[in-house]
Amino acid sequence: MLLSIISVVASLATTVTALATPPAGENFVGAYVLFGDPAKLKLLADNAATIPVNRIFLSFVRPDMYYIPGSNTLIGAGLNYNNTQADYGFAEVKKYTETLQKNGVEVFLSMGGWDYNCWPYAYAKYSINDYGSTTPTYQSTIQKYAGGDINKCDESNQYCWACEPPTNGNKLEDFTIFPEPGHSETWQQAIAYVEANNKMGTKPIWHPELVGGSKYLANGKAITVPGNDAWFKLKRDPYQDFVLLAKDLGLDGVDIDYEEFWHADMFKVDGSAKNDCGSGCTGFQTVYKFSAIMQNMRINVEKYYPALRVGTAASAAGAWAGTWWGGNLKGLTLNMVPSFPDLVQWIGTGPNAGGWNVMSYDLSKSTVNCPPSPAECDLAGQVDFYMAQYIAAGVSANVGYEIGIPAYPPPSTDFANSLPLLNADAGKILSNVQPYYKAGFFWELFKAQGDEKAFPNVKNAEKHIAVNALAQNLCKSILGAKTPRCSGSVPILANAEFPGTSNVVVITPPNKPKPSGPLPCATPFDIATQYKTGMTLSYKGYNYDVAYWVILGTLPTTPSAGFVQKGLCVASSGSATTTTTTTTTTKVAPTTTTVAPTTTTVAPTTTTKVAPTTTTAAPTTTTTTTTTTAVPTTTTTTTTTTAVPSPTSNVVPCAAAWDASATYNEPRSTVSYQNVNYVNKWWTKGEIPSSSSVWESKGACGSVAGTTTAAHQPARQLQPLLPLPLLLPLQLPLPTTVAAATTTTTAATTTGGSSSIVKGAACSTFGAWECGYACICNYAAGNVLVWECTGVSGC
Repeated sequence: MLLSIISVVASLATTVTALATPPAGENFVGAYVLFGDPAKLKLLADNAATIPVNRIFLSFVRPDMYYIPGSNTLIGAGLNYNNTQADYGFAEVKKYTETLQKNGVEVFLSMGGWDYNCWPYAYAKYSINDYGSTTPTYQSTIQKYAGGDINKCDESNQYCWACEPPTNGNKLEDFTIFPEPGHSETWQQAIAYVEANNKMGTKPIWHPELVGGSKYLANGKAITVPGNDAWFKLKRDPYQDFVLLAKDLGLDGVDIDYEEFWHADMFKVDGSAKNDCGSGCTGFQTVYKFSAIMQNMRINVEKYYPALRVGTAASAAGAWAGTWWGGNLKGLTLNMVPSFPDLVQWIGTGPNAGGWNVMSYDLSKSTVNCPPSPAECDLAGQVDFYMAQYIAAGVSANVGYEIGIPAYPPPSTDFANSLPLLNADAGKILSNVQPYYKAGFFWELFKAQGDEKAFPNVKNAEKHIAVNALAQNLCKSILGAKTPRCSGSVPILANAEFPGTSNVVVITPPNKPKPSGPLPCATPFDIATQYKTGMTLSYKGYNYDVAYWVILGTLPTTPSAGFVQKGLCVASSGSATTTTTTTTTTKVAPTTTTVAPTTTTVAPTTTTKVAPTTTTAAPTTTTTTTTTTAVPTTTTTTTTTTAVPSPTSNVVPCAAAWDASATYNEPRSTVSYQNVNYVNKWWTKGEIPSSSSVWESKGACGSVAGTTTAAHQPARQLQPLLPLPLLLPLQLPLPTTVAAATTTTTAATTTGGSSSIVKGAACSTFGAWECGYACICNYAAGNVLVWECTGVSGC
């Protein structure tokens, strides 16, 4: 049984909308530090009392990392701090972290970054090629290196240098993706949370088979999934290990820098003929994946390191509503809010909050990239627009800045549309945007002010803001002008300021009011209404405009149907759509976990002896020890329907027929639709039972009882979305001396003919399946959790 150890939203009888009044976030001025040179951290530690920041983000560890608790080595982390040291720099990082903390500087560790998010093949195919040949990214990659023929992009040219240009010197093994560790108990808890609270109208489809080194079959070619498989061989969970590493290093927090554009484009729902989002797309599968990652982090923080803060480097367009045209992570945060408001708030506010730290940079002033009028298209105008979208979604967020040449648009082919941060831009943002947000950060602490040698087309590089000018003014804006550290300096490593550089940044009082929060909800969607151009409506916490005549009965979430999402909304008082959100937190005893001693640590090319660990939790009476080695494989579920043609079999009667115009206020209301009985999980109106997650199938009616139908199968799916290419199973030999982490859990037992899972008996974890997916823990009348079973009385 999937035992949850975190807060669970127990009342599904309400419609959760925007976080109308988010609590204030924490004040900090932060900066990322990209490793490759260990001298950076020593410089910061030596000047910890005077540097004009009070939080630094050490970057980056790999999303497919592994760490054995107590091993005190960074060998499996991919941080690249100092790979010549026996412990890969673990002791030094810990020592300098303590120095920084003693001098008032928080230390976070960041997972991800662009290279550790990018799958060269998938990014080239789905995020570049599929959107046509006119984009700057296409011109700087597929056109430049393959003459516009993507079939000439392969491993030898890193799929036409889609992730990084050849001048960067990257190797294919430098790239990786965020894995889905299907063998992990806490990952299973996380995806159960996502599935139980999902209100997006489509089912999550998970991809645990995408493991580094496995083969993906596309157009007759076997494409290697980037990344390492050591975590998989060791049966580790990288997200759990991230928390355990932070604990052993004594860090204040961790940061998830999630930028898998390829995932959003590869698994999008697209109604256009050319698969180019010509009529708009939805990227809900990526919302599910990111939410599961963050929920898995939350579970492990509460289990292993309750003081740890967790934040994320968020997409600039993450809270922007409206039609998604692909190629970015537009709407990622926005679409989390209705389904996972507790998770959104946990990241942004409260004792564990590391913040929604918005990457409001790498922006382009080309016409197609400008935000809609009346927003201005200069850097300050775009930052103002994108940050305002987070306020409109009710999400507490922090402002991001960038030193030097932006990575996007590609400086080699589209520098004319680049928006580097100049002193004047910084003054506008610090004057008119930053005052409405509690914190700010910048990339990167030791980055060059401007690089005229690498980019000869850079003009007036001395006008690019210098790191001390930005850090000092940002510090004063957030922590106060009299804060001593705000007058300090960032130590210079190698990138001296350009001659003629000015540190003057003009800051004035704001010239515009604070952006407004979520708007009131329009008239609720009615499935019996014929929607036409110019009409407005609300549905599941979003407002919509109608762009053109819509086929009667079409749901607003249907891609390319004519509905245009306008953002999250809040039901006004006195409105018929007003709802009260009741959140109940249920604590369930955590599963007992024993970490077995490990004598071998597996790296991609290195095997190193580490000290054994003997961390043991309290014993349980009945335990099941699993040592089975799994390999990633494509799973296909086949459902067999068998009719029993017996005139004497029990016939299940059909309940009252579903009425599209009726409002079903009470959970567990029973209806029938197309010879299937359904019960609702929460308030609903106009949502077709066979296609909406609000309705739960109770099986066929008006026919032979006991028939196995697809409706009785578990909702969780592990196979790729068709028509994606098939994945070839990966055969991974385990090292002969690796002791994998052993999970010890209380097992269900059957004694003397009695069942531990009994139909109708109380249970504790909503959404948990047992008895071979025949019994599920679900809400009955009065919001009491009981076992509901199909075809069995228990097990």
